[in-house]
Amino acid sequence: MSAPLRILVVDDSRSMRMIATRLLTQLGHDVVGDAEDGKVGLKKYFELKPDVVFLDLVMPRYDGKQTLKKLIELDPEANVVICSSLGSQGDVEFCLREGAKSYLQKPMDSDAMALVIKNLNLLVEPQG
Repeated sequence: MSAPLRILVVDDSRSMRMIATRLLTQLGHDVVGDAEDGKVGLKKYFELKPDVVFLDLVMPRYDGKQTLKKLIELDPEANVVICSSLGSQGDVEFCLREGAKSYLQKPMDSDAMALVIKNLNLLVEPQG
């Protein structure tokens, strides 16, 4: 069996970060950190080295599209899942072209989150 994924949640809504953390934890994964905007998210990404980033698309200051572009530029192997309730089809397509691995529609639910993670096809070897 593979080890739990280490996940970073980036969303300007504190309640959405809490919901995502609860759902991911219930699915058996480790939320290693969260961030309230893209700038903080980028900093935490390089500090924490998560396996996956759940990234909100619509945020003030430094939004998901800017964050995704910069993250993929700095780490082309980053596994980013865009999360949004407000993103247009064009925004979703842009993010997938720019390197996001998947898209998750808000409000998040456990089944959709589990499917997105499964489809990432990431195998992390257990440590120890």
